[in-house]
Amino acid sequence: MTAKATLREQILTDLQKMDRATYEQRSRAIAEQLFQEEIWRKAVTIGITIARFPEIATQSIIERAWQEGKTVSIPETNNKSKAMQFRVYKEGDELCKKALGLYEPLESAVVVPKTKVDLLIVPGVLFRTDGYRIGFGAGFYDRYLMDYQGATISLCYREQVTADFMPEPHDLPVQKLVIENNLK
Repeated sequence: MTAKATLREQILTDLQKMDRATYEQRSRAIAEQLFQEEIWRKAVTIGITIARFPEIATQSIIERAWQEGKTVSIPETNNKSKAMQFRVYKEGDELCKKALGLYEPLESAVVVPKTKVDLLIVPGVLFRTDGYRIGFGAGFYDRYLMDYQGATISLCYREQVTADFMPEPHDLPVQKLVIENNLK
């Protein structure tokens, strides 16, 4: 197992010990921090995943975006090509569960061109304070970020921030981290 894989497995195991009430409380607190960020306020179209436990819950973020009149887009992945694109996600839209257990939009949902996504909320497992991250291992976001020009931000629990890994040449940092309790 690689060092990254070991670190990924260790933090996910630790986070999965969190009880549901704590998970929901911590996720809401981090979402509130996000809503104070200027790049959130300026964004018209956001790209965001439908999170799975123990990732920071994204449903309240999606609902807030809809309330604020933002366009929400969620990723659709192609496991064969390892490509990802975002499609519009509206309240009440049906989703499909993919092989990795992710909920994704139906193919009938409108594709959002990469140039139209103002803010991409990039998921991850571990983060360095300079924005580099260890993702879930499939590489979808690393490939998507290669020519993405919009703002990038990641949300993380305190224990997800570490200096215990070195970025690889293909890794691209996010521009901003929203770390639980504003520890930056």
